[in-house]
Amino acid sequence: MRTAVARALAFEPRTRALGVARSLVAIAELSALVFTSDTDLFPAVPNGPIGPRCDGLRALSLWCADTSPVAQTVVRLLTIAALVLAASGYRPRWTCIPQWYATFSLAAAMHVPNGGENVARIVTLLLIPLCLADDRVWHWTRPDTPLPAWWSGASWIAHWAVRVQVVLVYGQAVWIKLREPEWRDGSAMHHVMQDAYFGTGSLLVPFADSALLSPAITWGTILLESAIVICVLGNSRSRRAALAFAVVLHGGIVLALGLVSFGLVMIGFVAAASSGRTEQPVSAPVP
Repeated sequence: MRTAVARALAFEPRTRALGVARSLVAIAELSALVFTSDTDLFPAVPNGPIGPRCDGLRALSLWCADTSPVAQTVVRLLTIAALVLAASGYRPRWTCIPQWYATFSLAAAMHVPNGGENVARIVTLLLIPLCLADDRVWHWTRPDTPLPAWWSGASWIAHWAVRVQVVLVYGQAVWIKLREPEWRDGSAMHHVMQDAYFGTGSLLVPFADSALLSPAITWGTILLESAIVICVLGNSRSRRAALAFAVVLHGGIVLALGLVSFGLVMIGFVAAASSGRTEQPVSAPVP
């Protein structure tokens, strides 16, 4: 118990992996905003609202402040500006809350947000306690001032919250896959890659048609997700391995299925869990 407290008080969250995490999530959200029109972001649905969804807590979204066309253009520009600043790494202490609010606003107002949007708004929220103590001008540089012990402790708790979220997300994904016959018999990725909407591009059709490669890709996906769950609970070296597995997994998904925004968010998610270090050797205090 004393060793855990000592680790918490010596925790340093201001690493480059934290910057990578923030930038990747911001770039993912930017890609959705820059390359998607309001009509596609908020499509008309039968018996549903026209424009952003603003029912319940969604009314807190920036997109719901004013739904007129001019206001929506202003909101889009403000959201892009907040995300660009976050992606650049400038003043993380002052840009972390605007990044979260911009991410939350977009995910809340969308009619059918994908898993990437939901993960993005969670991870940007959990990163706020880590970033509020970050006095760097750019989150790519090494810190030159020590953190107060209480900030280190708060950051350590927030960091563990991110790691637990990674375990829950990937652990649930593995559990759901193992319950499905198509994943157990190795045919699931063959069906996914043949899908008319999410299927592979023309260059990867031979891989999608391969009866031999499909089981390897299917079970490889499960094994990589399982490895992320295990490694993210380990030490800093183990967590870096988890990030490498996430890059392989989601990089492959981006190449195969074109889910760029989702892939960037998930890699950023695991990068956030791999960030942080203990500044000095930890020893239990002498009673």
